[in-house]
Amino acid sequence: MSPQTAPSRQGLTRHSERRLHSRHAIDRDVFLTWQDRFGDHQVRARALDVSKYGMLVEAESKIPLGVVVFIGTGAVLYGRGCVRHCAQSGENYLIGLNTPDHMTALMVSVDSHLA
Repeated sequence: MSPQTAPSRQGLTRHSERRLHSRHAIDRDVFLTWQDRFGDHQVRARALDVSKYGMLVEAESKIPLGVVVFIGTGAVLYGRGCVRHCAQSGENYLIGLNTPDHMTALMVSVDSHLA
C-alpha cells in the first residue's frame, strides 16, 4: 500500500503549488522537544503530512519561528526540524517544519507498512 497524497490545507495552497516534493498524509502522535535560554520544552503534536524535506504537525501550543526541534515518540527519535511557520488553527497550532535529515521518509515508510 503506498502513502496517500495529502489534501491541500486552506491557507497553505500557495505553498503547495511551489513545492518540489509531494506531501503524503500521515497520522502519528509525536513529541517535539527543544532547549532554549528558558530551559527544556516538550509539546505533544500530531504529524499530519510529510514530504521529502518537511512535515506539517498540529500541536497544543505555538513554537517560535526558527527553533530547531527534535521529533520523536516515546521510543523512537526520528530526527530534527526547524520551525518555518506556525499558525493558530482553532485551539491548536499548525506548525510547518523543515526536516533536512530525511527522517520523514522513514516515517512514511513505517506508516505504509503498518496500514
